[in-house]
Amino acid sequence: MISYQRPPVPASLNTPEMQQYVADCAAYAAACAAAPEPKVVPRPAKPGSYRNSDVLRAFNTHFFSKCYLTEQWHGDSYEMDVDHFVPVNQNEALKYDWNNLFPAAHKANMMRPRQWPAGGLLDPCRDDVAARLLATVGINGTNPRFEANDLTDQPACNTAELLNLLHNGKSGDEESQQNTRHLRVTIAEKYDRVLHAIIRFQRAEATGDAQRIANARRELRDLLSKQTAFTQLMRAMPAVVEFVPADLLD
Repeated sequence: MISYQRPPVPASLNTPEMQQYVADCAAYAAACAAAPEPKVVPRPAKPGSYRNSDVLRAFNTHFFSKCYLTEQWHGDSYEMDVDHFVPVNQNEALKYDWNNLFPAAHKANMMRPRQWPAGGLLDPCRDDVAARLLATVGINGTNPRFEANDLTDQPACNTAELLNLLHNGKSGDEESQQNTRHLRVTIAEKYDRVLHAIIRFQRAEATGDAQRIANARRELRDLLSKQTAFTQLMRAMPAVVEFVPADLLD
């Protein structure tokens, strides 16, 4: 997971109807709290869809067509789900809230628990994910893992637990582990590409050939960019930490 810069609210989510829905949700919650039988209180009328073309275009541009949870690249956000960061069952008014909407791979969205964890999760548009969440990847790109940088940081602990579930499946659950296998294979393939790019970079530097060095630097810059898949995991590779110049990381 990496941090993102969220753009202004798309026009389709900033209509008077959407704003009225938020007010109606507040009134609905108050009515339910006061009613002897909350189930009979009429729910607010939905003002439309949150899966609109301008929303998906914003995901393409500012979230780089990546799942915000796994960083898997999909080429186009039309292929992904629109995930509610805080589940709607926790707060109906957030259903159309731009700050609560993220692009997510369908598998990740389906596997994610619908119960909001005590202490919450890291919001990649508001929190410094890189400072609070550590990623590691095993030899040959296997066994991606996440952990909180500070074990007293509950949102970071919760986020690490969620990411470990989405990347590796549930412990002791073979079906869950097989369901996430393709993601791990894709990560391992990217790991191999980065490792070979580092080798080419070292060989180019040893020759002193300016063109070879420029090509090798460009390849590494592109592979490790925030706009490409699995940025956090790839930048956590020991070879990247040790051998890739910091100026190649955007």
